[in-house]
Amino acid sequence: MKTNFPHLFSPLRVNGMILKNRIMAAPMGLISTHRIPSTTDYGGMSAYDRSIGGAGLVHNSTLGPTAGEGLFAFEKYELDHTRENLSVAKQSGAMCSFEYGLFSDINEDGTVYGPSAGTRFDGYPMVEMNEDVMKEYASSMAKGCIQIRNFGYDAVTLHFGHDSLCSQFLSPVWNQRKDEYGGSIENRCRFPKMVLSEIRKAVGKDFPIILRISRQLIVPETFSEDDMLYFLKSVEEYVDMVNVSCGMDVYHKGNVHAVPTIFEPHKYNLEFAKRVKEETNLLVCLVGAVMNPYEAEEIIAKGYVDCCMFGRSLIADPFWPRKAERGLEKDIVPCLRCMYCYHISTGHWNTQCSVNPRFRRENRVPLQLEKTKEPKNVVVVGGGPAGMKAALTANEKGHHVTLLEKSDSLGGLLKQAAKGPYKTDLYDYEQYLINHVLDSDIEVKFNFEATKENVTELNPDSLIISIGSSPRKLNVKGSDKAYNCIDAIDKQDKLGQKVLIVGGGFIGCELALELNDQGKEVWIVEYSDKYAATANMLYREALSQHLEKADSIHILLNCECKEIKEGSVVVEDKDGAKEIKCDDVVISVGMASHKEEAMSLYGITPDTYMVGDCYKVASVLEATNEAYFIGANIQ
Repeated sequence: MKTNFPHLFSPLRVNGMILKNRIMAAPMGLISTHRIPSTTDYGGMSAYDRSIGGAGLVHNSTLGPTAGEGLFAFEKYELDHTRENLSVAKQSGAMCSFEYGLFSDINEDGTVYGPSAGTRFDGYPMVEMNEDVMKEYASSMAKGCIQIRNFGYDAVTLHFGHDSLCSQFLSPVWNQRKDEYGGSIENRCRFPKMVLSEIRKAVGKDFPIILRISRQLIVPETFSEDDMLYFLKSVEEYVDMVNVSCGMDVYHKGNVHAVPTIFEPHKYNLEFAKRVKEETNLLVCLVGAVMNPYEAEEIIAKGYVDCCMFGRSLIADPFWPRKAERGLEKDIVPCLRCMYCYHISTGHWNTQCSVNPRFRRENRVPLQLEKTKEPKNVVVVGGGPAGMKAALTANEKGHHVTLLEKSDSLGGLLKQAAKGPYKTDLYDYEQYLINHVLDSDIEVKFNFEATKENVTELNPDSLIISIGSSPRKLNVKGSDKAYNCIDAIDKQDKLGQKVLIVGGGFIGCELALELNDQGKEVWIVEYSDKYAATANMLYREALSQHLEKADSIHILLNCECKEIKEGSVVVEDKDGAKEIKCDDVVISVGMASHKEEAMSLYGITPDTYMVGDCYKVASVLEATNEAYFIGANIQ
């Protein structure tokens, strides 16, 4: 079979294992709280789709224990669960690696082990590991790896990155030891090297060992990339492949680098991965915002890395490897890097995927919709993300769909929201939706201003209203002199050198960063005590880090805009009123639903729905999921 990605779909031998392609599915997702396997929770990470989606290697994983007689996954009453996890992972020809981490459990007295006494980054009191404890951990890890090998796993992926004891020992800040396990980089490597030596002796020379590391932690306590490279060179004899990540996990300032947000570039860890490839004999696997097969093909073809590991992109579309292999790359659903699929980001509240409604709902969202036996005439009003998704889903179901769009192009507010350097992923999703609508047999009517009369003439059996929202106005003197946020995005080149943005939500903050990148000075005036208050936790952490680095962005919280003048704005906070000179003002105080307009279209057919912003201002996640279920359940 000919493919457009010959290097990505070439085999790769890793010690005694051979992969059919260079695509690894990352061990990410929700931790399992169930004992009975189901399609929604294989290995605790919704791995069912990824296992049949075409990746060359998938993962099962566990959190521990790291000390004791064996892994929980291999206890008597867990064996059936583990066997089913392994069977599911391998059901479509993929190899399966078991991820096993060098982490400290919480001791009975509430302490944790670490390189030195003190308080760990997550608040737990830390007890310094003595040599006996270190040897116990090394022995326990070795026993666990024997269990992994003997049970039938093809490889082990040792998690020595992020918050692991390896990272802590390598840190010259957390590791304050005065003995042979602290001080110089040679000494700081000694304990994790001991563990790897014991594991290799235990599993034998032919069993594949993949080592996940952080190139650095990107927090003040980090080790250097040179330190990490030294460590990797010192353990080459024990390891077959290194998986290059960065950052941390529960230390959230580092988490946004382990799982890079929209504010970081694609292929985030590539430069260090290239160093490892050039300076060691290890196979190198890159992880971290490698977002599509084009990027992976390029860096493998150039010899920078040997393979790539994918996490969120395989949640957005678990079947993209098969699509890419078969020349169907235009059908790949892009990941937005929005962070809503990540339980740490959402605090286990509404953890979903913005573009894949099947994620965590495999029991009620089928792989393919069954065609209806009674096709209906479905009319969708509004060509934004919710309208396009509803139209595509109803069309897939077999209904005749007419999509009405009042402008001359599809996209709705995505036409502005997907602009700018931080929105390349959202832009890709916008283009995906538009292209699929235009390539389908959906009848699209452009420049169609929907009214009750002309929609009635189309004789819909079902009517889906998705007419979106528009920027809220600010009721202050002089507001007519300001741009609204949507116009400002379109007309950034017309904005002056000094810009004041009223409103510190998503749009206002992202626009401020874009203007800062253009060399402009920006003020954000936010009425509440927090900017981006409705954002998920990790998005907000990443946004904060970038705002704090921007010297020419000034954030005024608990501050109210009182008047917009020619060339200045009057604002007021607890210290009183002051006037800020600026060239232009942008009002970004949220969006207002077109609810009244939408409700005016009711009464044409009993089977009428509102989706997306027109009912309640919605995220892409909410719009996509609402639209899918409405489109899929039209009877």
